[in-house]
Amino acid sequence: MTPGLHELDWPVRTDRLELRLGRPEDAAAIWPWYRRPEVQEWTTTLSPTLEAHQAWWSSRLATTVVGLREGRIVATGAVTVQDAWSQADMAAQARGQQAELGWVLDPEAQGQGLGTEFAAALLRLAIEGLGVRRVEAECFAENLASRRVMEKIGMRCEGVFIEESLHRSGRWLDGMTFALLAREYRARRS
Repeated sequence: MTPGLHELDWPVRTDRLELRLGRPEDAAAIWPWYRRPEVQEWTTTLSPTLEAHQAWWSSRLATTVVGLREGRIVATGAVTVQDAWSQADMAAQARGQQAELGWVLDPEAQGQGLGTEFAAALLRLAIEGLGVRRVEAECFAENLASRRVMEKIGMRCEGVFIEESLHRSGRWLDGMTFALLAREYRARRS
């Protein structure tokens, strides 16, 4: 059985970040930058008030990781373990075999490589910590920064889906899926 994030050793440190599990009080700490238009351009959930943001944040704490730099949260992310698709008679063996990653970076921390550092740490948590065999991440195709992060951490584009995503602007946008297998990750690290 795949362990949960709460079963891993925390905090996790990278060169410049300290990662830990998300906490209820983090919602208020990230609200000032999370609600900014340049952040909301690409996020999936738009909370109109701090209270709504707090409720949304609290509902996802089981999969949430935050990245701190000098004691301040500069990144939030999720590592969501999922069952791989399988034929019905193989469902038990497919259970918990993959994870989906997502991340959001404080605009004040952009342009310093922190998004890549944070995403790479989430990838490591999924593969080395949770033991999944495959990791995926998705984005709007127009979100060039997110695409570049996925490429930098070694994920490959596996699909471009034409006008499959309805953006809050009212436009239908292309979506992209990136992925990496655990064996590919390990081969690159050795």
